[in-house]
Amino acid sequence: MRSQGQAGPFGVRLVIETDGKKWARVADLPFAPFPGMGIRVDAYEVLNVVTVVVDEPGGAVTCLVVDDEGRSLTAEKCASLGFVACGPSDPTVAPAASPVRVSVITFADSRQWSKVCTLPFSPFDGLRVRMNEERVLKIFTTVVGDNHTSEVECFAGFDGEGADTVTGDECEALGFEEDCR
Repeated sequence: MRSQGQAGPFGVRLVIETDGKKWARVADLPFAPFPGMGIRVDAYEVLNVVTVVVDEPGGAVTCLVVDDEGRSLTAEKCASLGFVACGPSDPTVAPAASPVRVSVITFADSRQWSKVCTLPFSPFDGLRVRMNEERVLKIFTTVVGDNHTSEVECFAGFDGEGADTVTGDECEALGFEEDCR
């Protein structure tokens, strides 16, 4: 039962990787997902969230999930749980109802860069934000002010292949500005 004033459901895309293929299913969660969260997808089946990725811009949320008991799922099992074989962006989900504005801060070319982003829920350490098809930032520290009107700052590093070779020009192309705080 929802308490009065609680935001609507968080639409997420659950993704299972098995046998070299991705399987996806859309789900509505009662609150924002986080690593370690268990999601019941059937009477006897619980999947655990391993990674949460937010697409910027747009705010679509993808959760990489695994079987709660560490079993490898077959294609038949995925299909029986309502998952469908998919490409990198199917199916899509609507962004959440309560966006949070944050300043994402990263480093490249020995300089600090920042960009204001809108996330569908409050950021947390380990949250990944997809900046484009190739670049993903992983938040490693979240800093909030001493009151609710203070800006939320998220320090993040590029994640994945080529993360250590990101240039200032790439940061600018992603909408970041040099930040001299």
